[in-house]
Amino acid sequence: MRNNRRLWIALCVAVALAPAGAAALEAAAAPGPTPPEVRLARLAAKNVRAPSRAELEKMEAAAPDRAPAKPAKPRKLLVWGHSWTHTPNVFAEDAIRVLGKKTGAFEAHVSDDPRLLLPESIARFDAVVMNNIHERDPFLPDDFAKRSQAEKEAARKFDAAVKAGILEYVAGGRGLVGIHAATAALQNWPEYGEMIGGYYGGHIHQDVTLKNEEPGHPVNACFEGKPFTINDEIYIFRDPYSRERVRVLLSLDLSRMKDPGKRPDKDYAVSWVRQHGQGRVFYTTMGHAPATYLNPLFLRHLLAGVQFALGDLKAEATPRSK
Repeated sequence: MRNNRRLWIALCVAVALAPAGAAALEAAAAPGPTPPEVRLARLAAKNVRAPSRAELEKMEAAAPDRAPAKPAKPRKLLVWGHSWTHTPNVFAEDAIRVLGKKTGAFEAHVSDDPRLLLPESIARFDAVVMNNIHERDPFLPDDFAKRSQAEKEAARKFDAAVKAGILEYVAGGRGLVGIHAATAALQNWPEYGEMIGGYYGGHIHQDVTLKNEEPGHPVNACFEGKPFTINDEIYIFRDPYSRERVRVLLSLDLSRMKDPGKRPDKDYAVSWVRQHGQGRVFYTTMGHAPATYLNPLFLRHLLAGVQFALGDLKAEATPRSK
């Protein structure tokens, strides 16, 4: 079955990029990386800023000197997403770069080129970070609605090939990391929601206290069994989120804060891990506020989650009952 899926993916890519169409068809099918000048203009238009020099210095100082696990081999991490789509995106990019460089745990490659998610390209990476991607259709051209019918068909085939390739990549044994708005994206692709563990269904933004549900779990080791308080935007999840599908590591501690009143079951997950096929998934809803990326405990938690997804930090991912 897996060989049949690979054949189908290859066929989708071949059709999408076939030279039979004009160059416009290829441009529609594979948008490519955003030019630097366009990226800067879109960041300005969306009022999304990069860390200041002082903030970068604080980020570097806050990052741990060592990773919780020694890499089994040199690791390559793809940090994917359009920088301008959400407030924290550039902070997340820089934080992941800093974590990889300072600890030697991985080499981070930051890009918004969807062609890197095709099977022949994504295979070069040990894990992929969905960096606050936030968009319903991030793999289609921005001007998709204005394209010709032929261009739209080529773009849809490319989109299908990217999606199938990501599923195959993770199920085949690689890793996926989702930061904050990664669960707000791709809500018309149910397989993605199942893979990452849930979809955005609302949020709060305030001081919150997090319950360490599993103090002995390696991804939670940085908290030393203690509650953790932070001011950040916390998502409230909807289906397919379920504790039968994910292993919740952090949640809102309702013994130390008021119930937001957004889930009758009072189940407010914050971070989790799960296994998808042979692959590993780590997700945290933290990471909206720029200050979060200057927080030493968050950075250690994020690094541990990335190393879990890479396969270097061995940890249990089997779901547990509440």
